[in-house]
Amino acid sequence: MMINIIILLVVASVGYLAYEGIPYFLGFYSKIQRVRMEKVVKQLEQMFLFKETTRLIAMFMVAPLTLALLGFILFKSSIGLIGGLALGFILPKLLVKNLVSLRRNKFQNQLVDGLMLLSSCLRAGLSLNQAFEVLAEEMPPPLGEELALLIKENTMGVAFEDCLLHLRKRMPLDDLDLIATAVNIARETGGNLTEIFDQLVLTMREKKRLEDRVKTLTVQGRLQGYIMMVLPVAFALFVHYVNPGNFQILLDDKLGQVLLMWSVISEIIGIFLISKLSKVEV
Repeated sequence: MMINIIILLVVASVGYLAYEGIPYFLGFYSKIQRVRMEKVVKQLEQMFLFKETTRLIAMFMVAPLTLALLGFILFKSSIGLIGGLALGFILPKLLVKNLVSLRRNKFQNQLVDGLMLLSSCLRAGLSLNQAFEVLAEEMPPPLGEELALLIKENTMGVAFEDCLLHLRKRMPLDDLDLIATAVNIARETGGNLTEIFDQLVLTMREKKRLEDRVKTLTVQGRLQGYIMMVLPVAFALFVHYVNPGNFQILLDDKLGQVLLMWSVISEIIGIFLISKLSKVEV
């Protein structure tokens, strides 16, 4: 009789804690994800990507929980649960970062064509503002979108130098810094913008050719680095799948836990060093 009462009290206590704790956890979890989602929304709006809020909420709220559940089902351990949860937190941020990087690279690839068109407009007798308007109409996104926003800001009364500064903040590129600096200097001193743009086109083309050559020469080293990053993780997953008992020793034994922790730290240090050594600045 006493055992039944104790069991009943334990079950009631667990139920009460779950009843009080789950809403608190969900509220705290929702608050964190909403803060992260607001930052992502600002980044997407800067890229002229206006996604529905409901889709973003689903991606940020559901993805970590879904991947955590999937990891627990596949690996049947807390490692899979924690790994899936961490991946769910990181994945949306990585997707947005990838979108930003792709847009920035596309913008940089359009700069040479944009400068050539800008130089042609100036030779035809248009003013600098008119040349930028033509460029915004003729060039495809993202260059056309960014210049259209620059022209809109200038039309609303913002100084042209400040408009260029805002553009440089949205697109922090070295080539764009050169262009903005050249435009500002030419506007203040009255230099020949056509010749300046022609020289910038030559400089940017030479820089692009040098960057492509460096990437070609370092592709083997970067590929080896990527393989070394993935190989230890893939091998650990393979061992856990083929014979979970061998991998379980690392989780149960204290020495195994230390070795597992050291291997994770070494992997992180190796990834950092490989990424730094394989990256050549031009």
